[in-house]
Amino acid sequence: MSATASGPVASDPVASGTVAGASLSVPAITACAALRAAAFRFTAILLTAYLLSGSARAVLVDPATGPIAGALLEALWLVSAGLLGTALMPWGLLTPRRALALGALTALVLALGDALVAVFLCGIPVPRHFSRFAQVDGAIQATAFLIALLLPLAVSLQRR
Repeated sequence: MSATASGPVASDPVASGTVAGASLSVPAITACAALRAAAFRFTAILLTAYLLSGSARAVLVDPATGPIAGALLEALWLVSAGLLGTALMPWGLLTPRRALALGALTALVLALGDALVAVFLCGIPVPRHFSRFAQVDGAIQATAFLIALLLPLAVSLQRR
């Protein structure tokens, strides 16, 4: 196990990447796996931001400042979460078509999560819960969601 000036000797198991016949090379991640991981991360960031901001807004912000100011603050939080999730995207792999699919799937997960929270934690029927989007503060929240969901598409179109 000695080295020469040109590099390690071929019989050196550590330098050659094998120890007792096992390879130490790390398998490469596939493009599909990278996209799935990025989609999961983007969805998790937005869902976490929504659950945290919704809880804080209902308990702290709306009672102190009113629903419109609370919705504006939550919108800032949701768009910031969308920017973070977008910044973590694998841009070489994210085409506009994939970004649109990512936004649609994330919207479905957010809508389902929102409905589950409304029904099981708040005891509010789903139609009544989603009717809040017809009010000003709900429209602000819906707009923030749309912006956050469309950020990957906007960036993928800009990069083309």
